[in-house]
Amino acid sequence: MAIKKWLNLQSRGSLIPLSFGFFLLAMSLALISINIASAYAVKKELTNVAESAINKSAQSINSLAYYAQLNRFSNNKRVPLDCLAANIKFYSLIKQVQISGKSIQVSSFNCQLYEVSAELSIIGDLPIQIPFIHNDAINKVIITTKVGASSVYIPN
Repeated sequence: MAIKKWLNLQSRGSLIPLSFGFFLLAMSLALISINIASAYAVKKELTNVAESAINKSAQSINSLAYYAQLNRFSNNKRVPLDCLAANIKFYSLIKQVQISGKSIQVSSFNCQLYEVSAELSIIGDLPIQIPFIHNDAINKVIITTKVGASSVYIPN
């Protein structure tokens, strides 16, 4: 009897608050996914630029150490690098490139006799910023990447 009475009653209330809530949820998820996708694309571009620069700088061979054959009797033959030339080449290549109109900062550059590595970062704005909140910690993102290369001797 109670079920029959309940089914005959008309619905009280409105679906507008529920619809508005779902709309806000969908929009906030869309905005978050756009910001994450943009940060991922910038990270990928930063990594590509860093890898190309580090590989180019790893081609700076220390001629004196190479022809002296420092690791002649080693099973792990490697080509010695000229760290000063690699450093100059790396920094000059990085200075030429901007990502999304922002310059790249080199956090660290390490060069040993047979390998080079670097850590780069970029500070950028999120494409869709949170309105009414003017805090740089929320609306900016710091993206870092670490790359490295070594010189392995490949005989003919």
